[in-house]
Amino acid sequence: MSLLICCRLTNRIKPLLKISLAVYALLLCAVWFFYPEFTACSKDSVWCSIAYWTTESAGKIGTLFIVTITSTLYAISLPSIKEKVKIFLKTFLVLSILLSAFAFLNEHLLKPAVKLARPSHIFMIKQTHSRANLDSLYTLEEVKRKTFFQELLASDTLNFKSIDVRILDHWVEEDGYSFPSGHSFNAFLLASILTFSIYQVEHKKIRLLCFLPLAWAFLVALSRVAVGAHSAMDVSVGAGVGLILSHALLGVTATRDLIVPKKRI
Repeated sequence: MSLLICCRLTNRIKPLLKISLAVYALLLCAVWFFYPEFTACSKDSVWCSIAYWTTESAGKIGTLFIVTITSTLYAISLPSIKEKVKIFLKTFLVLSILLSAFAFLNEHLLKPAVKLARPSHIFMIKQTHSRANLDSLYTLEEVKRKTFFQELLASDTLNFKSIDVRILDHWVEEDGYSFPSGHSFNAFLLASILTFSIYQVEHKKIRLLCFLPLAWAFLVALSRVAVGAHSAMDVSVGAGVGLILSHALLGVTATRDLIVPKKRI
């Protein structure tokens, strides 16, 4: 029986891995060969609005919403209310802890270790001809960093008058180091797990919807470059790590059982 379950699981994960890798390959092509940097910054631009709201969908509130949807999809088909609540809470808790742990490691260990400045910050310094040193700025307290970038933008309205105010606010809000992209990590990890949930449904037409979470993850990573918050390298590594970790979680019984109801495999 265990061998049969293992074979069924392998048959379900392999197609998803291929789909995920195909989407990841498209992302690499898009950010490395089509140069989308700062293409979604202009006022009254449809692409700017799409990119802004897409990138926000993988922020704190957006991620919480996606985690809730993922937890609901894993719990909804279970027979009893007790089981639904149990699986929902378990999946929600595990994913929340996982994403919070990565966010902490990313902000306090990875980014300070690599020390790559954000493209938006480099752009602001260059446009205003400021002599400020970004490495020194990043060592300041968060409030002081935000204040510096706010004052920098306020001191030169000419160079930034064509840029959407939402993007300018986003540049100020994202006040730390750049590498790797946490938004891209969140998006690809959650998209892969959500895709796995959809792909377990036996109905073929519903299974086709498994492309939607990965399409969303692709747009999130692309939008991070388009609004100037990250470089191609940032999103490539962030998305890649999210992809690897998600499939590792789903491929190992001990970690998969923490997220996915056993009856659904």
